[in-house]
Amino acid sequence: MSVSEFVELADGRRFGLARYGAENGRPVLALHGAPASRIMFDVTDAAAKKLSLQIYCPERPGYGVTPKDKSPTLETRVADLEAIADRLGLQRFAVLGVSGGGPYAVALAARLGRRVMGLALVSPMGPIAQFMVAKRAGTIGSKYGSVSRGHRLFFLELPKRKRLLALQSGIGARAFKAAPNSFAKIFAQLLSRSDTKVLSQPHVEKSLVAMTLEALRHGVGGGMADLAVFSRPWHVDFERITSPAVVFQGTADRIVPVPVSAWLADVIPNCRFELLEGAGHFWVYDHVGEVLKSLAEISD
Repeated sequence: MSVSEFVELADGRRFGLARYGAENGRPVLALHGAPASRIMFDVTDAAAKKLSLQIYCPERPGYGVTPKDKSPTLETRVADLEAIADRLGLQRFAVLGVSGGGPYAVALAARLGRRVMGLALVSPMGPIAQFMVAKRAGTIGSKYGSVSRGHRLFFLELPKRKRLLALQSGIGARAFKAAPNSFAKIFAQLLSRSDTKVLSQPHVEKSLVAMTLEALRHGVGGGMADLAVFSRPWHVDFERITSPAVVFQGTADRIVPVPVSAWLADVIPNCRFELLEGAGHFWVYDHVGEVLKSLAEISD
């Protein structure tokens, strides 16, 4: 396992990278949440070794040791991921996207087509802007339900108010850095009962705190950039995704809008949707082995 490795692209930009699991195992490009960092997938190490998988977790700009990028878009960041995969010598590989890593995972699978062997999404941030447009136009029926006002404000309106977002993010980051474990405990109590139970486990709290402290190493730029990307239409041709896919989504997830995740699973070809009754956003911490096994199976 390495948490201090860099991948340098042809233009000189450097991205932090962590590796977990079996050395020379089947490659999985794992895309972290938001705010998060390259060390998010430390919890996969043991399960990945058992399954003979090697997890590569590149860090997005603005998080941890990776410098910020200018005016990022989903398209430019996915081009960077392709370049990182090239630099690592990954010919064909599976892709795992968790939470805020979801948009990048889906867009990468569409960009690379058959080069991606399998796609797994866990509690993914879906294309909320496109969902809302389709909902207003009446092209999405009642099957998916509605996006809450809170999710609409946070993911669609707040990113437009950059000064307010920067102020709120800065206050939150300073509070977290001042007392990370206390902050984590308070955060856990604000979520669903299932998430509170998961996050109250000492090893999960330790992992979450370490990951977030590293994410905030140089401030809140990474999270603000991600929110800007999440607020826009994806411009992804889902039909270009040729690999088998699976989406794991808990019904008690208060972080991402569940209806959008369900719709995303429907628009991705050959995608299995696992709706987890009563599970929250952080369900994956107790089911890492299950997720990796599913990804390995569909990537055969």
